[in-house]
Amino acid sequence: MMDLMQLATAAAMAQRTPAGSGLPGYPQSEILTQAHQLWLAARGSAEMPARRQFTAALLEPLAAQLMVFGIEQEPLDFRYLEIGNRMRGLSNDDYTGKCLSEIPHQRAPSRVWDHLTAAMDARAPVRGVLPYVGRSREFSSIFHIVLPLADDGETVDRLLVCVDLAPGAGAGVRLQDGTHPFTQLG
Repeated sequence: MMDLMQLATAAAMAQRTPAGSGLPGYPQSEILTQAHQLWLAARGSAEMPARRQFTAALLEPLAAQLMVFGIEQEPLDFRYLEIGNRMRGLSNDDYTGKCLSEIPHQRAPSRVWDHLTAAMDARAPVRGVLPYVGRSREFSSIFHIVLPLADDGETVDRLLVCVDLAPGAGAGVRLQDGTHPFTQLG
């Protein structure tokens, strides 16, 4: 039988991380949890997996909500290499092949740029929340996880981004567990 302190702790934990969510603060997003789990499984004992480890069949359940960015060096930039059909349909334009520096609201300094740079620099997954600025009015925020990829297992050369959209939540979104909406995962 649980005492009062154990019961309170269990209740608090249940509120922070609902069943089925491996990402604290993202109870509404099984897709972000699934993307993170695929990344963890693909990397095995390496620090980061390579893009080639994610076959079309493996990514198929997530494909509509994925983007892959290539990393340009000298000067640093991020190029949209692949954009899932749902993301492309909700965007203001088809950004495939374009660099962030070509898109006024995404070029540095911007929160999009900061989130991609953080995952590249940390060489680890980063989750975040951004305001949605696309053409649909039914969404207000973008919940995402940025997963670094390295063909050689060491040098980040691509970023796999999985996105979930928050319906009408408004500005100033905070994660359910109270953390800031930009957090590096372990």
